[in-house]
Amino acid sequence: MALNTLGADLRYGLRSMRKNVGFTAVAVAALGLGIGANTAIFSIARAVVLAPLPFPHADRLVEFSTISRKTGLSDTWVSYRDVFDWRQRNRSFESIGAYSFLMLNLTGGNEPVALYGSRISYDLFPTLGVQPELGRNFLSEEDRPGQAQEIILSHDLWVNRFEADPHIIGRTIRLIGRRESEQYVVVGVMAPRFNFPLNIPSSVNPPSRQMAYWVPIGLRPSREHSVDLDVMAIGLLRSGVSIQRAQGDMASVARTLERDYPDTNLGRGVEVAPLKDQILGRAKAALLLLLLAISAVVLITCVNIANLLLSRALGRTRETGIRLALGASRLRLVQQWLAESLSISILGGCVGLFIAYCGLRTLVSLAPQDIPRLGQVRLDFEVLLFTAGISIAAGLLFGNLPAWSAARTGVSAALTESGVRITADRRRVRVRDFLVVSEVSLAVLLAIGAGLLVKSFVKLTNVNPGFAKNNVLVSLIILPRARYPDENLRAGFYRKVLEELKTRAGVISVGATDGIPLGGNVSPVYVRIGGRYSLERGENRPSADVFSASPNYLSTMGIGLLRGRYPTEQDAASDAKVVVVDQSAALRFWPGEDAVGRRIQFEDAKGQPVDREVVGVVEAARERNIDGPAMPTIYVPLEQGLMPPQFVAVLTRGKASSMGAVIRQAVETVDKDQPVFLVTSMEEIYNNSISDRRFTAFILTVLGVLATALAGLGIYGVISYSATQRTKEIGVRRALGAQRMQIVALVLTDGALLSGVGIGIGIAASMVLTRFLSTLLYEVAPTDPWIIGGVSLLVVAISLIAGYLPCYRAMRIQPMTALRHE
Repeated sequence: MALNTLGADLRYGLRSMRKNVGFTAVAVAALGLGIGANTAIFSIARAVVLAPLPFPHADRLVEFSTISRKTGLSDTWVSYRDVFDWRQRNRSFESIGAYSFLMLNLTGGNEPVALYGSRISYDLFPTLGVQPELGRNFLSEEDRPGQAQEIILSHDLWVNRFEADPHIIGRTIRLIGRRESEQYVVVGVMAPRFNFPLNIPSSVNPPSRQMAYWVPIGLRPSREHSVDLDVMAIGLLRSGVSIQRAQGDMASVARTLERDYPDTNLGRGVEVAPLKDQILGRAKAALLLLLLAISAVVLITCVNIANLLLSRALGRTRETGIRLALGASRLRLVQQWLAESLSISILGGCVGLFIAYCGLRTLVSLAPQDIPRLGQVRLDFEVLLFTAGISIAAGLLFGNLPAWSAARTGVSAALTESGVRITADRRRVRVRDFLVVSEVSLAVLLAIGAGLLVKSFVKLTNVNPGFAKNNVLVSLIILPRARYPDENLRAGFYRKVLEELKTRAGVISVGATDGIPLGGNVSPVYVRIGGRYSLERGENRPSADVFSASPNYLSTMGIGLLRGRYPTEQDAASDAKVVVVDQSAALRFWPGEDAVGRRIQFEDAKGQPVDREVVGVVEAARERNIDGPAMPTIYVPLEQGLMPPQFVAVLTRGKASSMGAVIRQAVETVDKDQPVFLVTSMEEIYNNSISDRRFTAFILTVLGVLATALAGLGIYGVISYSATQRTKEIGVRRALGAQRMQIVALVLTDGALLSGVGIGIGIAASMVLTRFLSTLLYEVAPTDPWIIGGVSLLVVAISLIAGYLPCYRAMRIQPMTALRHE
């Protein structure tokens, strides 16, 4: 019986929809757009944020970071020496693993190829709870300096380069890199789709974010050894140990290390955070924000459809009264109305699913590519369930109020009074007013959030990065130690490549360095000024990022000279040690003085202190990130650098992206067996560094505009309804001599009042909720008065525009026509 009743109700709903094709089309299209956008963003948020990490004990995995008590800045790159001590002294973790990144050249195939992989400690995979699909993990004795090199391959590398050889375990392969040996023994192959690290802390997009291999980190943890390496570290909490307890434990360990090693650890604290939060970074907050924003847009859409249905219900009051008089129960009428609204919502859900299917790929392409697990986004069964659920929920939401409002109509009132008088029922009007105020307040809240993000993004793009974004091409080249064992050979290779590039058409200037701005590969060192060691220790000791730079590198990158001179060819040939410092270093180390001619000392690549003269001061380039402060930076002549060069920069006459083949050809001319890992432009690197903010601001702006337009549509409906209800009153006033502007004020009063209330509620809500945007904002307060005021004026303007057409119709009403209106 229930199924028969449901079938009859659905057929009734479909007949009603066919009778009102225009209304149905508008409602289904609006709902489909909202549900489609919601489904697409939910698919991304589910794959990236909501799904657990693909590890057995993901909820117990944390990542470590160090925090400077002097600056308050934290860094997930930590000292390997500290990691070694954390392992020995903590009481909260089953194990702690470390990793860093590595590029090696694979030879022995049709052509050499540069591969991106990771150095890991022997206990990293056990900390993650993973095992190779073939073979085994590294042993503790293999993770030591001077041991034979072992390697674990990714499944993709095993299949694509070694033809899924089942006898790969124990086989020796030839991989050459900047420091590593050539021969690697394969001890394992990971499972398909396994990848770690899940994100790469760099604005340089590698050809693939899938790690190709893993090798032992093989570091010496001794505090007496002068060379240390920064790594990233994760830990597996003991069962039953909370994050808070582990944080207290590590704070105690950090204080002990400060006491034992004040020269390196004084002022340095330790923080632990869930690994998932650290991996996602700002992406988590941004995606959850967008999911809430699009849900608000769907809610506004439902409110508008509810208003439309309520208007239809008021117009069908006499029909409702007749059916009640003939014996229909009120519950039965509610069921029929809900069946109609559910029919609309189901059709809207189908349209939304189609929109999500078509738009998801576009949305993923617009999203920042450094968002982890973005490649796993797809429309699967769970997403289909989500779409079905939100469609049904939307139907119930926008169908309930009109259904119950119509069913509560009195039989005698419906049969004895005209439709116009009945629709003047104050209870129903209050329902409509409540709905409009709700959607205006939601639209104001979304528009303020969008305005804050747009203003933040504009401020960020106006920041001077300190380097040229246009017409600069960079390439990453890893020279193997086997063929280039010493500094002279490596420097000779780059000199030949630079000379070769100078002869190419379209090339203005060229340079080489070991690290480019926003590249993620910084080399901080402690320095002493003027031959005197600082009395400060640990984090309070002065430090700077040091980069090697060939002559013309700084000018090629557009890093402007402020005082003194750039490095020259003569500096490389001279025994004198010179450096160029940036403006941040000059202000930090020689405040109020001219840095040119001053002395600065730091260790060379062999760990020996070297005294150097400052010969120039250049602009401060944002080497680490755009939205952070420029760190003190020192540029050393290429042959005197701490690290061998690995980047080539080319300033071109035309668009840089069209010159990629030029660098590859030049490298091939110098060494046909040397692969180029990647070629990209500084413009792309810059855009990657702000892509997360651009994506969030763009999507939220689109949603804010859509929400504001829907709110305007709701205000239009209220004013239009009010003008229709007061037609006779308007006619009387016109007959008595009322002016047109008086009629306009009369018609706009209701809409203006609802807009004002909605704006007030929206502003009050924004004062609280926009504070959660603070991590996504750059130099913009969450309560920015200009944004709040601007949005308020915008909504007022849209309200006036929405009320223009009803006012225009009201002003044209002739008195005799109005007095005959029923």
